Amino acid sequence: MPDLVDKLNPTNQFHPYQHADAIPHSEAADQPSMFAKVRDYASSNPVVALGGLAAVAIGLGLLMRRG
Repeated sequence: MPDLVDKLNPTNQFHPYQHADAIPHSEAADQPSMFAKVRDYASSNPVVALGGLAAVAIGLGLLMRRG
């Protein structure tokens, strides 16, 4: 029966299946989240954002009345 002992160094930042030149996540550039993109768009276009919220509120109101 073969040994089932993990011989990998637990502090190694690379997975054995990754390329040796892969950039670790701790050093990768941060990508803006979807929430940050939406927040930035809403702050630069407040009329569009308020119109979208109004449309959603009207739509939800119509759906609630139907059910």
